[in-house]
Amino acid sequence: MCQQYPRHFIIALLIAVLPALLGGCASNRPGAIEADPWEGFNRAVYDFNHDFDGLLLKPAAQGYRAVTPDLIEAGVSNFFSNIDDFFVTINGLLQFKFGQALSDGGRLLLNSTVGLAGLIDVATPLGLVKHNEDFGQTLGYWGVPSGPYLILPFLGPSTVRDTGGRFVDAQYSPLLAVEEGRRQQLVLANTVSTRAALLGADSVLQAAAFDPYSFVRDAWLQRRRQLVEDAPAGASAGRGAAQAGAADDRGVNPGDELDELDELDELDELDELDELDRLEASEVSAAE
Repeated sequence: MCQQYPRHFIIALLIAVLPALLGGCASNRPGAIEADPWEGFNRAVYDFNHDFDGLLLKPAAQGYRAVTPDLIEAGVSNFFSNIDDFFVTINGLLQFKFGQALSDGGRLLLNSTVGLAGLIDVATPLGLVKHNEDFGQTLGYWGVPSGPYLILPFLGPSTVRDTGGRFVDAQYSPLLAVEEGRRQQLVLANTVSTRAALLGADSVLQAAAFDPYSFVRDAWLQRRRQLVEDAPAGASAGRGAAQAGAADDRGVNPGDELDELDELDELDELDELDELDRLEASEVSAAE
């Protein structure tokens, strides 16, 4: 009788192999993966997501921002950030970043207990800074190619590799322990809360980008390279990152100005909003 391998092992194996296969089929031109070989499809999904955001998500986020006290907003954001720290810790271990994983695990434990289930971030003031790790980054750490750029309905920018990473992370979400109706409410609350925190990114994107689609694509790809290679934000992470993050003919570097939009993809990075405010203020000053 054939040995039965665990379902998650088979899924992870397929995810590891699929980007290489698709990358080989995408195009024979060097750099074709980064050059967005599925641009026609991606632009259609981008437009759909933009319309959905304008029709439902952004108004909901604006209403949430208008009626919710800042203290409650911070508590909701901290709660979901604490859940994210579970994935950060596990993926840190999978990447052999043991010191970082120890810090992230301590952060998770401290905020889950003293911080009242994560509603209060008591770890950051103690020096346990938040990191960003997910299974897509873990696959990249171990050499799995990104595969073609891909925009997902409702979820936004991704790649073949990171789409698989999302799926694996979802299989181990702590929210799966919550009954279905309550879990859907929590997912909705997280989405609206994070979109509200990113309202400031809209004016930056409108002011900086003649073609918002390509601007977001290049910035997102550069940011993902930085995360996989643990490069500082704003630094070029290899030749591909330098190409994707190069200033356009208006002197604008999409990677420098749209690091924060990485969270519009994942809707999970909220700690860089002060930088968005700074960028917006600098553009207003320049216009004056």
